[in-house]
Amino acid sequence: MERICLICNPTAKSGEAKTSGQVVAALLQKAGVEAAVYTTEYPGHATELAKKAVSEGFHTIVSVGGDGTMRETALALANTEVTFGLIPCGTGNDFAKTLHIPTDPEAAVDVLLHGEDRAIDVGVANDQMFFNVAGIGFDVDVLDYAEAYKPKYKNGSMAYLRALLKALFDMKLRRSTITFEDGTMEKNVLLIAAGNGRFFGGGMEVTPNADPSDGLLDICIIHDVDLYGVLSVLPKFMKGKHLGSKRYVTYRKEKSCTFECSPVSRMEVDGERMYGTPVTFRIMEHALKVRVPRVG
Repeated sequence: MERICLICNPTAKSGEAKTSGQVVAALLQKAGVEAAVYTTEYPGHATELAKKAVSEGFHTIVSVGGDGTMRETALALANTEVTFGLIPCGTGNDFAKTLHIPTDPEAAVDVLLHGEDRAIDVGVANDQMFFNVAGIGFDVDVLDYAEAYKPKYKNGSMAYLRALLKALFDMKLRRSTITFEDGTMEKNVLLIAAGNGRFFGGGMEVTPNADPSDGLLDICIIHDVDLYGVLSVLPKFMKGKHLGSKRYVTYRKEKSCTFECSPVSRMEVDGERMYGTPVTFRIMEHALKVRVPRVG
């Protein structure tokens, strides 16, 4: 019998994840699966609980929460034989979109019960693993502003939208050097994103060609824009249609690249802000086993 451990963040999406965790556990037990629920209590706790679950012999460990809980749980499972599962019930659920995992708890449980295990890549930014997207520049500015606006807006999406507008009108370009395996380019960069997944920021398709199993990172650089240029690219960017805007967008698939800029900038890794430039992005091939919908 498969043993599944649920790592539940009770505060995700204003507490909805707590209810989802209970629903999921009941559905699994009804299907004859042994299911345990571990509840996080502080930042980083999901990683500790996942490591504990690994040591206790669980076959599948499932993140019940948003992208932050996803990353913390997956950190403990990279380079192991334990399967990682997702019950997406956060605000953004960006990585789940790439993996086609539904947000409806019952449908997501069906994936756990009847899906297939797929080996996916893991990105690394300096010494930090990421599973979805790591970025520098505009996206970090937006996250900074969103954090400041959260007390004013109860709805996290509204705080993010307000932060997006603020970042647009306080736009910062950074003089940057990007080094690839075949050469170097210098640009005035608004944003650089290294994507293992396709979406960030609650559904913006930053790296629309990303495939988390292809052994490559998708590198998207938006550069040399003024406000008019940003306003022309942004609607396309939201829908993943920006790759044709070659005046402002450079897009490549790479195993690694190095990014330096002035002034120095922090980076975000799966939505978590931390120390930043200079940074080297690289890929670890097939380092995480994930339960995804069965093809066909």
